[in-house]
Amino acid sequence: MKRGVIAGLIALAVLVLSISGCSKNEITGAAVIAPSSVVFDSGEKLCEYKLVDGNVIVDGVSLAKALGSSMRPTIQTGDTLLIKPYTSDTPLREGMIVSYTTDGQDQVHRIDGLYVNFFMAKGDNSETAEKVPYSAINGIVVGVLFKE
Repeated sequence: MKRGVIAGLIALAVLVLSISGCSKNEITGAAVIAPSSVVFDSGEKLCEYKLVDGNVIVDGVSLAKALGSSMRPTIQTGDTLLIKPYTSDTPLREGMIVSYTTDGQDQVHRIDGLYVNFFMAKGDNSETAEKVPYSAINGIVVGVLFKE
């Protein structure tokens, strides 16, 4: 497919793209672009994603660019994070990487301890953990598209 055609499809605001490795009955869109490396903590298979008004939505998962060095070496600046929305029904476990907001700042850190009303969050490149209420969690990082 030519670049002009792809740009035209993107301009339509909704573009369904499939990722190679999914069986035909799992794919609902045309294969146009596929990321080359996807890593999932949960083992979930990613079969389609959509571009909606400039925002990428992946099977209900949103994409965000990583900034900063607190999660090095696991996550580098410029890596793309696949973040699944969090609900209070979502089971949490130590070692999961979560997105949360405290004091108006969005953070992505690993769960370092679970308690009744809060969890401890710590960057992989940090020696200290912070106490975070569960209500501050925005999402669970389920995958990373590594920057080349």
